[in-house]
Amino acid sequence: MTTKRKRETRVEKQARTRAELIEAATAVFARRGYGGASVEEIAEQAGYSHGAVYSNFTGKADLFLAVFEDYMAERVGELAETQAALPATAPLETRARALADQWMERLGRDRESVLLHMEFIANGDRDPELARRFGTRSAAMREAVAGYIAAYQEEAGVELALPADDLAMVLRALGIGLAIESLVSPAAVRDELYGDFVELLVRLLRDAGSAEPTREDRGEEGA
Repeated sequence: MTTKRKRETRVEKQARTRAELIEAATAVFARRGYGGASVEEIAEQAGYSHGAVYSNFTGKADLFLAVFEDYMAERVGELAETQAALPATAPLETRARALADQWMERLGRDRESVLLHMEFIANGDRDPELARRFGTRSAAMREAVAGYIAAYQEEAGVELALPADDLAMVLRALGIGLAIESLVSPAAVRDELYGDFVELLVRLLRDAGSAEPTREDRGEEGA
């Protein structure tokens, strides 16, 4: 007995078309850069007419942002999986190192995503509106990391010498910087470098935060 394949609804077909266009755009933007990529080439790689692009996106910039959104959603998902795999009792420096090591592992197997990230940064700098929209979407990564840090601090009663938001910003910027260095000098950036530094930094910030005087130590009790 044969089983009939379920016929796609209009919504399902549109979602599939959109996903395939984003997948093709990811490859073309990484290969050509934002300026060198064209809607026609993206459509051709996906197997569609360029009209299909305009049926799903307002233009190249909108498609570029969709690629970035997919990338950021994937990264946030990877962070969640990495944290979920750790024991509940894992200290903050171990959790931070796991995120750093995961980034370096991704960098080693998917350099295309790093090239894309550079395109996002470069073109955001040239186009204020793109920069604003990229910034809004990019904040999701920092917020996710800051959320993990803040949650751990609350659960463990641990103080850090930097606010969670600031630490998340520094860790993200450091990861991007190492990715750039890895592109131009692969042999100079060892796989463990980011994790080693992040683990040391978080431990130092935790120890410094714990060493700060309490209200009682400062003579503020009952103030």
